[in-house]
Amino acid sequence: MGYNVTDILNKAVSIALKRRTIYKTIGQENRDILSIKIMSNVLIKELDKTIGYYQTLLSEISDAEFEEIDFSIYDKMSSLINDFNKRIDVEIKINNVRDYLRSSLEMERSIYSLMMDIQGRFVKNSSDIHTKTYKILSDIIDNKVKHIEMLEKITE
Repeated sequence: MGYNVTDILNKAVSIALKRRTIYKTIGQENRDILSIKIMSNVLIKELDKTIGYYQTLLSEISDAEFEEIDFSIYDKMSSLINDFNKRIDVEIKINNVRDYLRSSLEMERSIYSLMMDIQGRFVKNSSDIHTKTYKILSDIIDNKVKHIEMLEKITE
């Protein structure tokens, strides 16, 4: 059995769970600053929605047959995701809510770029844009765009 879009979705869930832990830690480390604690709770709730979205997608597609992702392509995608996970392990210093929101926005943009890169690597010919995998990746990217737009409105 080869790799398919469920493997990518599982990695997306792990990224979201890691970010949830980061936001929870920031909220706990700054519990004296009510606005940062509240923002942590808001961002965690948004991540919970994202995790729920990914899990719903996983359950909807669990019985479906998907195109296999070539091992060399999957290996590169996996490497990109692992590199991304290492980058978000860096400790985030938050001084105020504005910094927190900007940091969160940058992280969302980075995830968007990562997902665009993954989707682009999946496409080897024009017929690949009509696959189930491509459509699911497009949905994930569209969802990410909505999160970015929301954060951009808040940080204006």
